Amino acid sequence: MATSKTLQDILALEDIEQKIYYLKRGRRTEQPDTAKNEADWKPSMHQINDETKYPKIKVLVKMEETQYEPETGEAKTVPAKYEKKEPNRISLPIEQDVVNIHTAFTVGTEPKLDCTSEDDKEKGVFETVKQVFKKNKLKYQNRKIVRSWLSEQEVAEYWYVVKDDSFWAKLKRKVAGLFGEKIPQYQLKSQIWSPFRGDILYPFFEDGDMVAFSREYEKKDLDGKTHKVFMTITDTMVYQWELDKTWEQNVERSFAHGMKKLPVVYAYRPDTLCSKVRSIRERLEKCLSGYADCIDNHFFPLLMLFGELQPESITGDARNRMMQLTGDGANAQYLTWNQTSDPIKVEIETYFNQIYAQTNTPRISFDQLKGTGNALSGTAFRYFFMSAHMAVQNHGEELGAFFQRRVNIITSAIGSLNAYLEKAADSIDIETEIVPFMIDSETDKVNTAAAAVSGGVWSTEHGVAYCSNYGELQDELQQIKEEKATTSKAE
Repeated sequence: MATSKTLQDILALEDIEQKIYYLKRGRRTEQPDTAKNEADWKPSMHQINDETKYPKIKVLVKMEETQYEPETGEAKTVPAKYEKKEPNRISLPIEQDVVNIHTAFTVGTEPKLDCTSEDDKEKGVFETVKQVFKKNKLKYQNRKIVRSWLSEQEVAEYWYVVKDDSFWAKLKRKVAGLFGEKIPQYQLKSQIWSPFRGDILYPFFEDGDMVAFSREYEKKDLDGKTHKVFMTITDTMVYQWELDKTWEQNVERSFAHGMKKLPVVYAYRPDTLCSKVRSIRERLEKCLSGYADCIDNHFFPLLMLFGELQPESITGDARNRMMQLTGDGANAQYLTWNQTSDPIKVEIETYFNQIYAQTNTPRISFDQLKGTGNALSGTAFRYFFMSAHMAVQNHGEELGAFFQRRVNIITSAIGSLNAYLEKAADSIDIETEIVPFMIDSETDKVNTAAAAVSGGVWSTEHGVAYCSNYGELQDELQQIKEEKATTSKAE
């Protein structure tokens, strides 16, 4: 009976092409249909802009007529003349709007880091983690990650080290006693990999755990020549092979990364957020485009003339022009719509509502919020955005693990880079929590905190932490104590 190959068996193979083949086979989920996802994401690639599915409109320019030769009197039929007219093609960036709203609610408020430090070294590790977040601008990178996960189905974040002793020098001035005798020379940086960025991702799983991660992409050299690159990261090594007629290993870019954990964070979802409303969006674009064509063709009424018109009977200027029609049934009238277009309005509005309802997305616009009053309370806002918060909780099933694994990788890497903090990095416990974005009423928060503290339900520290947005918590508490002491002396 043949046994499956382990990661070590695969990396030991001499044939690079066979090695890459097995590394790709380690993936346990289907590859995203990037072409289809990109076509949904970019309005210019929507079906309404495809001429094979929505061809140009054949328009009658000149009707068929019969002409007679003046000399012979022979009848000659002149065929009708047609032209191809470009129809209205109204494509809507609905996927972008829905994904951006979900992204804002998920990480518009930066995920919360919670840590109870046991000693000064653990406090130093926690402070270093926060400094890594700040240095890498992760509060902005979080939005790119969530947006990619929702619209591309998968995303990866790769952490690596670069030489930069200024990072630790600044941290040393902020946290005294953080180092031993020697200041580290390296700091952590990260990259985002995703399908829209040209990356094909291959997570490698063994017994349910991701033990390696591979990335295939194309690289262009200075001569403009493009060739494939296959990169694999394990818990100890980084390997890179390049295809130039045959696969060859790039020795300079194959190295030991020096971290204790696999430095890649990965998130996957089986479908994009908007895949279930694709058909509704396509129908909506078709309705809007067809309605626009109808308006173009019939907005201005047509004048119908019945009878014989004598050119000399036309009198007056543009404002009071008159004409005389003679003969039986002589008449003039405008051809106008006798029925309103209410059904198409109802259909279009229904489709908009269905798209946002099925994706649990609030429609945030002036028209939608103008009827809610001038001063909504924080509680009212929570009810208004309840569906969005429920969606964030669902996203948290995958993204919560993603952000937690990132913190674990950074914490472990800090111990690897700074031997003085190695034991503290192993023992510290930092939890991360996704906090849905919310517009809060400051008055409601202060009243709630004041009532809870005065009623003995909360401590002063809890009350200040709940409603204060300024400075460090301990500094705020110390200021309150000093003001109370000053007031007592005055009395």
